[in-house]
Amino acid sequence: MRFYGNARMTTALPKWFTPLRLLGIFCLTNLVVYLDRGLIASNGVNGTPRTEADPDGSGIQGEFDLNYVEDGLLPALFMVGLLISSPIFAETVKHYSAFRLLGIGMAVWSASVVACGIAPNFGLLLTARAFVGVGEASFVALAAPFIDDFAPAAQKARWFAAFYLCIPVGFALGYIVGGAVTAVASWRWAFVGEGLVMVPFTLFALTAQPLQLRGSKPAGEAQRRACCVRAPLPIIWGYMEFGGDVAIVLRQRVWLAVCGAYTAYVAVLGVYAYWGPQVGWWVVNSSPNTADLTFGGVTVLTGVVGSVAGGLALDKMGSTLRNANLLCAFANLVGFVFLLLAFTTSQTFAAFMGLFAVGQLIIFLLQAPVAAIGMWCVPPELRPLGASLMTVSIHLLGDVPSPPLVGLLQQRLAAGKSPADAAEQWRISLSVVSLLLLVSGSLFLLGAWLSVPGTDWRGKAPANQEQGSEEGDGVGGEEGLGGVAAEGGPDVRPLLLEEGGAGRQRSSDEPLISDK
Repeated sequence: MRFYGNARMTTALPKWFTPLRLLGIFCLTNLVVYLDRGLIASNGVNGTPRTEADPDGSGIQGEFDLNYVEDGLLPALFMVGLLISSPIFAETVKHYSAFRLLGIGMAVWSASVVACGIAPNFGLLLTARAFVGVGEASFVALAAPFIDDFAPAAQKARWFAAFYLCIPVGFALGYIVGGAVTAVASWRWAFVGEGLVMVPFTLFALTAQPLQLRGSKPAGEAQRRACCVRAPLPIIWGYMEFGGDVAIVLRQRVWLAVCGAYTAYVAVLGVYAYWGPQVGWWVVNSSPNTADLTFGGVTVLTGVVGSVAGGLALDKMGSTLRNANLLCAFANLVGFVFLLLAFTTSQTFAAFMGLFAVGQLIIFLLQAPVAAIGMWCVPPELRPLGASLMTVSIHLLGDVPSPPLVGLLQQRLAAGKSPADAAEQWRISLSVVSLLLLVSGSLFLLGAWLSVPGTDWRGKAPANQEQGSEEGDGVGGEEGLGGVAAEGGPDVRPLLLEEGGAGRQRSSDEPLISDK
């Protein structure tokens, strides 16, 4: 019996599996998923609206004759599909193979992305974007718990950093790919191409021997027969179970504080990602291609350095809930200063991008810590649900409304002004939304204050598995937590086992057991 990270493996591991291989597969998939988000925001694909000077416009805005508010609906509808589906995937994972659910979700994603490329009108494009969100929901809910289970215990923050640095890198590649494709072909080919790129992962997740997630059911005939037995009352049972699970998550005070903080943070990122390249183009007079390529390059650099630095910093400080919250608060409060200076003082494109790059670098420090908090502050079997509910919050209240609302603010500020004066109003629009970083930083400080002993769920067995049972994940067997051999090593059982098989809740200031 072996442990990888927190996962006790009682079933045979797939022949293809190694922890690093799993991380590599998920990182590549995450890269393509977020490339799509950058792609639709790029100047090449998103394009420009029709004007008297340019009656045809370009890209999506030009082809479908969109105004700013209509254009902002594209990311909003995508997020609506994601936030509705994410909790469904998270709850289904308790009764169905998590790995197979990943395959099903990404199959929907691939088909929907291709549909974006062939949509004949704006209504069908909006519908396709909503289903792209439905497909991505499976990956959003399930990928991070897999990493939490199989990452070495002393390196979890670094593994989360590697995974989440793919978000800014993917966005940046989307800007670059969007500009490159539309320089030689229609914006539609960009969507068709990325949909085809995802096909190998989809087929792999649907056909390969599945990997079991802690708290999830393995794939197999026994599971399908069990589902059939419950068939007469599936809806009633499902609603009751889901409601009870949601109530448990909402009782976790650290989760509530971090959810609010992350929501404010993502609202800001959503605006930067969608409107940022166009601000660089309009306000400081760069060309569209220069803005796309520069934003892409800066986001790649700051995303990689910031995400890795945040993971390394948390591992160095000690992987506790309090330290993770403090690091996130620091990133928001200090990053805000540089971003505000970028929007209010810069007069050249170089000055703007320099200050913006420093601000982005600092706020990207929180990518790994906030992911770790989400995995550690809820019961282990509810990690997918906790992640999906946080996803619902950060998008429903964050980057779903923020791009169209900022677009509406900019439209009203620019009304009746000359093109030059209208472009200057972007400084006000982005400065206003950046104030949410102060809200986010304050809530992370609250999360740090709430991170008292008993709020960290690491080391506890899932409530839906009995300690020491065939599917359990308590301590025992040949190896200990994080791959530490029990024989000849520290006896961790007194720390983890309690009456009834429940694990002792680790103090939020007590580092994880090392797997040296």
